[in-house]
Amino acid sequence: MRWEFGRYTINTDKSLISADRVKEFLSDSYWARDRSKELIEKTIENSFCYGVYHEEELVGFARVVTDYSTIVWISDVYIDRIHREKGLGKKIIACILETPEFKNVRSALVTRDAHGLYEQFGFESVESIFMVRKPTE
Repeated sequence: MRWEFGRYTINTDKSLISADRVKEFLSDSYWARDRSKELIEKTIENSFCYGVYHEEELVGFARVVTDYSTIVWISDVYIDRIHREKGLGKKIIACILETPEFKNVRSALVTRDAHGLYEQFGFESVESIFMVRKPTE
């Protein structure tokens, strides 16, 4: 799928996504700064991905983990600092939620600092029911 707006494009073609560039993005995040390139490659391979492009340059990324029936888990939403404040975060979430396979599927995500963005799309905080188990490496 492909959406165009101004000089930006959002595309779900994973072959266009550079794992090196995603590694740069996530190294700047609070949730995945230590993620290896190999792990990033595996997450891209096993997820439904969205790349945000300014002309040919990857400037944003998000991925969805899903069973296409009961849950859409939105993860790793990131917009390059240079391209923020242009509505790209809103646009990538809108594109995810407009994807036909995800339209009527429960969506979930975790955020520490972007509640205002996601609330615009109907997300609500449910902290009291969220649980996590970390790997024991």
